[in-house]
Amino acid sequence: MMSRPQKYIEGEALHSQHAKSNNALKLRVAVLVVCVLLVSALVVTYLLFELLKTREMLRNLELKQKTIKADVTERLPEIKPCSTVQPTCPEPEVKIITQPCNIIQPTTPQPTEITTITQSYTTIPTTTPQPSEITTNDPCYECEDGWKQHRENCYFFSTRISSWDASKTECRTQGGDLVKIDSREEQILLQKKNGKFWIGLTDSAVEGRWLWVDGSPLNERLTFWFLTEPNNMPVQDPDGEDCAMMGHNGIMFWFDYSCKLTLRSICEKAAVAVCV
Repeated sequence: MMSRPQKYIEGEALHSQHAKSNNALKLRVAVLVVCVLLVSALVVTYLLFELLKTREMLRNLELKQKTIKADVTERLPEIKPCSTVQPTCPEPEVKIITQPCNIIQPTTPQPTEITTITQSYTTIPTTTPQPSEITTNDPCYECEDGWKQHRENCYFFSTRISSWDASKTECRTQGGDLVKIDSREEQILLQKKNGKFWIGLTDSAVEGRWLWVDGSPLNERLTFWFLTEPNNMPVQDPDGEDCAMMGHNGIMFWFDYSCKLTLRSICEKAAVAVCV
């Protein structure tokens, strides 16, 4: 058997060394590419997080800015100017008659004329009617201690925070339920209380079909949603926002919210009649 020349062996070894060097270089390049991709993914993730955070901040600022206009619009019908100017009677008109002295006859005002003037004065209104105030107490009805009375209903503003379902259960153990707002007067009364409160409205059964806790459907002509609410945004809960709450950043209108989050609540029940 013939042995290979020394030069051939050396060339083959050199070729093998170059191949190993190329493989190592390719490995380094691949590792570098993977590192760059990972860094890029981290940067993109961070930018998306900051974008969502900035969007939420802008949304809150927009809500706070527009609530001033909404609140002023809400209160303008309740404010009526009251005139403090006292009514005055017109001065009698003085007529100067220039005639020869010998034909001027003294005259005395007739009683009928005086009566007419007096009657005309009494028709001038002396006061401006004041806007009616909401009556919160009725002597024929009573509420338990800690409950606020309004006509024939009692309201309880809880100090504990809990989920929507837990709040509903807590209201029912006290003989009531989460509040059902079915009049503009009731909304105005409740929104005077600042904070975040669960109310008895949910679309957890069918998305977009809002029902009160007693099973009655929401009257779409009598709602107090704020701006674009309800929007069912899955920001804090991937399941969306299926329960209604009142109050957000000082805006005492309605917002849809995740039922799992914990808030205070407003309970409602009938007052006790004490009059026969």
